[in-house]
Amino acid sequence: MRKGYVDTPMGQVHYREHGTGQPLVLLHQTAWASVQFKNAIPVLAERGLRVIALDTPGYGMSDGPASPPRIEDYADNLRHAFDGLGLKSAHIAAHHTGVSIGLSFAARYADRVDRLALHGVPLYTPEERAVRLARPHFDQTPLADGGHLQQRFVKSREMSPGASLEAIHWSTVLFFTAGPLEWYGHHAAFTYDSGADLLKLKAPTLIMSNTGDSLHNVVERIQKIRPDFSYAIMDGGTYHLVYDEGAAWAKIVADFVLESKA
Repeated sequence: MRKGYVDTPMGQVHYREHGTGQPLVLLHQTAWASVQFKNAIPVLAERGLRVIALDTPGYGMSDGPASPPRIEDYADNLRHAFDGLGLKSAHIAAHHTGVSIGLSFAARYADRVDRLALHGVPLYTPEERAVRLARPHFDQTPLADGGHLQQRFVKSREMSPGASLEAIHWSTVLFFTAGPLEWYGHHAAFTYDSGADLLKLKAPTLIMSNTGDSLHNVVERIQKIRPDFSYAIMDGGTYHLVYDEGAAWAKIVADFVLESKA
């Protein structure tokens, strides 16, 4: 697996790349990074895909924006990443906040997206967005006994009961790696009108979900406005499913994007 950086207006964007063939760009949830796809990447590459997993600006090993961006800003920055990586077009598979970025990108730059696999679409009502925006940010101030790390670890376990300890560990580490501005990604997602861009999509699209995901209830909303999309539902899991069940997730994604070969 190759790692590298590509220059963009938001700074250097870090990526992991593996495999050859049709390009597939992976976009992670907040506040994870490309390591979220650690267990999926080898499976996708074995299926004959050139897999490129990006760290969203401000997360993982990517530089961060100077001020709170909109989802549209992340999407515009993704266009520069595509240019720097030599991608005229690519498939996109994304999760949670990554879905919002990929969705906005596909709506704005339709000619650069071949197929979309969107897992956990943040399609919120205005009331739901307001509730989420009103939530206080987690205090990352270091405590002498390291208690801030334990507090976040415990909170992460409470939010995703059943997730592996390895996934909880990574999510905690990456939360603090993002630093006090880790809320930028969620703030962008909670202020973004994904419904408008869903209606604009022209690329073949797969909506993915798992029954243990907090966004699973949104699937019915999407089916009402886009019955032409494909749908795939995985049983159980948490919002760490992409990490914990990476091989199963990758199989669904690969089966869908590689239909374009037929």
